Amino acid sequence: MDPSAVWRDKNHKWRIEAYRAPDLRFAIYATNGPTESAPLWLFGMAALARWLMTHAISLDDLETD
Repeated sequence: MDPSAVWRDKNHKWRIEAYRAPDLRFAIYATNGPTESAPLWLFGMAALARWLMTHAISLDDLETD
C-alpha cells in the first residue's frame, strides 16, 4: 500500500504518511538521521489533529516530502 501523501516537519524529526484504505489512516514515524521508528497508526483527521497539537506542530510547520 503506497501513501497518498507524505509530509515532514520543518526539523525533519517526524514523517507523516497518509493512506486511503477504506478509511483515512496516518502513519507517523520518528526519524533520526538514517533510522526510523516503527509507525504509530492514527485513524482519522481528529486523531492526527490531536497528535499534532500534543507535539506543538502546526500545519505551517509541515512540508511535502
